[in-house]
Amino acid sequence: DRRHFGGKAVNYGLVRRTLPNNSGPAIAFSFEVWEGLMDQPIPGEGTLRQAISQRLSGFTTFPPDINTLRIRLAAIRGLITGQATFSPALRSVVTNALSDFDPARKIRFRSSSNAEDSASFVAAGLYDSFSGCLADDLDSDSSGPCGCDATETKERGVFRAIQKVYASFYNDNAFLERLRRRIDESQVAMAVLVHYSTPDELEMANGVAQVSNQ
Repeated sequence: DRRHFGGKAVNYGLVRRTLPNNSGPAIAFSFEVWEGLMDQPIPGEGTLRQAISQRLSGFTTFPPDINTLRIRLAAIRGLITGQATFSPALRSVVTNALSDFDPARKIRFRSSSNAEDSASFVAAGLYDSFSGCLADDLDSDSSGPCGCDATETKERGVFRAIQKVYASFYNDNAFLERLRRRIDESQVAMAVLVHYSTPDELEMANGVAQVSNQ
């Protein structure tokens, strides 16, 4: 399943099957949603995938020109969060999949790459997670406040959160570590693990569990 949903989502699935009464409900968006966004057009640059590939061309050896790379990666993150859009069909896939979630509760969208949470590539701290409010995407306007948090003056929709997770795939250290490990960028992608958000003031514990088969 890792090649469709990434390490984090697969491992959470194990937790759900093993401890169903002590873990929260969750779903995962496979790499197909990522691929769908990557195939969306960027004006004047072909698809998002092509625009990213063009900006990363030439960065094939480690160490790269760090200053130039940082500028290119920032531009890529800007493309993903500022210019790329989900097609109507992709939006329907996402909102339909989230229909069992309470739209008035914040939902957490967590990175689940196939270059993450494996025995050979842990990638701890390289990617980012974000929360979103489904009610903000289902209402008829784009103005705030957030439907899940009245203290947020702007809407904080789920598509905004997903795109920020996707953009984190191109965080400086994330790309550098993949380059250092000689990971083929065409063979990696970002899936998303989805469950309710647990704010710090409500969280009972936070940690990392490792399981050995020995």
